[in-house]
Amino acid sequence: MNQEDIFLKKQWFIKSCEGKIEQFYDINLKKVIGSGTYGSVVKAALKGTKQQRAVKVIPKSKVKNPERFKREIDILRALDHPNIIKLYETFEDQRNVYLVMELCEGGELFDRIMDKGYFNEAEAHIIFLQIMQALNYCHSNGICHRDLKPENFLFLTKAEDSPLKVIDFGLSILFEEGPQKPGTQKVSMKTKAGTPYYISPEVLKGNYDELCDIWSAGVILYILLSGVPPFYGDTDPEILEAVQKGQYTTDIPEFKFVSDSAKDLIANMIISPDKRYKAQQVLSHKWMKEKNKPNKELKLNYGALKNFVGSNKLKKVALTFIASQLNEQEITHLGKLFKQLDKNGDGVLTIEEIREGLIGMSDDQSKELANVIKSIDTDGNGNINYTEFLAATMEKQLYMKEEKLYQAFKMLDVDGSGKIDKKELQQVLGKSDKIIDEKYWDDMIKEADKNGDGEIDYNEFIEMMDRFSIMN
Repeated sequence: MNQEDIFLKKQWFIKSCEGKIEQFYDINLKKVIGSGTYGSVVKAALKGTKQQRAVKVIPKSKVKNPERFKREIDILRALDHPNIIKLYETFEDQRNVYLVMELCEGGELFDRIMDKGYFNEAEAHIIFLQIMQALNYCHSNGICHRDLKPENFLFLTKAEDSPLKVIDFGLSILFEEGPQKPGTQKVSMKTKAGTPYYISPEVLKGNYDELCDIWSAGVILYILLSGVPPFYGDTDPEILEAVQKGQYTTDIPEFKFVSDSAKDLIANMIISPDKRYKAQQVLSHKWMKEKNKPNKELKLNYGALKNFVGSNKLKKVALTFIASQLNEQEITHLGKLFKQLDKNGDGVLTIEEIREGLIGMSDDQSKELANVIKSIDTDGNGNINYTEFLAATMEKQLYMKEEKLYQAFKMLDVDGSGKIDKKELQQVLGKSDKIIDEKYWDDMIKEADKNGDGEIDYNEFIEMMDRFSIMN
């Protein structure tokens, strides 16, 4: 491993804490704001900050299958996309497990459908594009959601143009161990999981793959455009019977003004699995393409990327931690920019996608871009994921906020002594299977240790964060 590079993964920062959540959060367990597969959701505030969070409270008595539950948490830890709910940390006491998550206050997609009746094509497209980008990202990473329905999408805010977030990965499963590696074995799914209106016929038969999510998404698109479900009945068994037949029609008054292009896309989603589109094909369909014209082309600033590259190792760690803890409302424009740069909608940025989105680059800068991207790619997977992108592009006035710096320092100051030493860095960052020698850790301390006592106190930490980068 190159001594100049830093290696870290976002999920290392999502800690599992034993003990009382009340020590860290102001939380009222009686004030329920929602419910999920296992438990209730309450609102909480991170002490000493203005950060509001949603906390999913799961009574251990309700967890019949601890393995499956652990899988949901592991999946959430690894997911990293602007349209997927963020997990910040977990707590556990004798009675409950607590998942501390991003707070979405804009309500369910289901409620917006109920309020509006149906959406015009431009409105439906904005929503559906976000659903499909999140889904394509999940499938590219070998994750099948298995319970897509309008209740499992939340708007971040009440605003008309609020980002949409997929929630509730309680039924999700990893269908491929190494989705990016050719020749890996797919897991065949047999559990009959899902919700009557949205479930696919092959799930009811008990033998299916990730394309069951595409069927559910097709049903959601049908409902967005018409306000009515394609399969219906007065009771669950009647609905399921209609689903099993798999026959629906767009020859109804509600579809009178819907374009042939939109109907064609639905027809390629609500169809038998052998003919059904994959997520990438849905995103490439002409209805998705012709409507996907951003009002305003956002551009990426090369200077910001260079700044990150010039930062020392410890500053990169702190910036990545802060990026992993951000509330989407603080960086909505960066979320939009990320998705605009992500031309194929797989939820990661390649060097080509970044090159295309950059402004004002000289030939020399163009040549060094590969090295710049290698430096930003802190988990070494060859692409830039969402948290890496945020760490490299968020503005200084955001990460220099007192509460953010304090949280980052606290995360590295494992024993709470008010100083960060080499052992603590190894504890938080030494989870790599790469061989890292002592010099790597010594250098990281030296970069910020002004008085040479082998430790970094809070003032030294702030001074390091405030310093402009070497390359600036």
